[in-house]
Amino acid sequence: MVCTGPAFPGSIAGTSRATTWPNVGWTLGVTTDDGRKLAFKVFSDDDHLDRLEKLIEQGAAEEIKLLPEQAEVPTLPDLSAAESARGAAAAQRFLPSDWRTSEEIAAAHMRALGFADAELTGGSRDGGLDVVARAGVAQVKMQAQPVGAPQVQQLRGTRPHSPHHLFYSTSGYTTAARETAAEIGVYLFTIGRDGTVSPVGDAAADLAETGVHDPDAVRAVTARQIVHQYCQTVGDRITAAINAIDSSSPRHTGRYPGHPDRARRYLLQAVNNLLEAPGSFESLRSAAVYYHHTELLAHVWFREMGVPYPDGEHLRHEPDTLDSFYN
Repeated sequence: MVCTGPAFPGSIAGTSRATTWPNVGWTLGVTTDDGRKLAFKVFSDDDHLDRLEKLIEQGAAEEIKLLPEQAEVPTLPDLSAAESARGAAAAQRFLPSDWRTSEEIAAAHMRALGFADAELTGGSRDGGLDVVARAGVAQVKMQAQPVGAPQVQQLRGTRPHSPHHLFYSTSGYTTAARETAAEIGVYLFTIGRDGTVSPVGDAAADLAETGVHDPDAVRAVTARQIVHQYCQTVGDRITAAINAIDSSSPRHTGRYPGHPDRARRYLLQAVNNLLEAPGSFESLRSAAVYYHHTELLAHVWFREMGVPYPDGEHLRHEPDTLDSFYN
């Protein structure tokens, strides 16, 4: 319920907790820009009175789920624009100094071939596989003797329905291994001492020449990179904006008592969001939305205090209020 009329005598703005009736939580008096005085009564159940008191005194920075878009805050990244062309990743050159580096060479080589989402399986060893992707799997061997036919057969038997099976060896292959690979459809590659990857046999040579076309994997990887970069940029932009606030600027008094403190809580909540960001999100979009909302929270302080975002160098206009957000 909102009551209009003379506000508290001699007061530009003020609050008081009601004691005459349990369901009247707060009354608030304000003076508008054109001199009108308004008085508000806020009703709430007893169980919610403390929460209501906190919202009125401190603002909704911890509660608010949606803020209007602002011209100074970049929009969410367009994940639908993720590129789908082959070769999104370039091959990297490492020296195969140990088994782990050899696996990294193989993964980088697969990504360059078009297996955009190729990743190492890590210490868990996914059924003997060292590198996995949507369109292919690989095994990597760093041993003194050439790889034999049984090892090649074992790879083919792991995830038999995978479109491509690649084998990488630092010691080459026996004749039997090459013949077996040609029969069962395994692509053989060698890793040289300088990290150069070379195909062994016609099938591997053809794969090295044409690569694979998996646009869905490329889009997924590109989208992940876009969101990761966006989230990093948001954090950097907020941090830079806070650091750029000139301490010599005119004192931010706000437009009513408590205005700077209430606005400041939005900025603090944004910083807390960055420090306490979830370790994992349900989706790439949820991660982007979380960071975008965090930046809008930070922008509230700059908007209300009249400080330009994100450069924040000096006061350029009169402090604003949240009223215009909801016109």
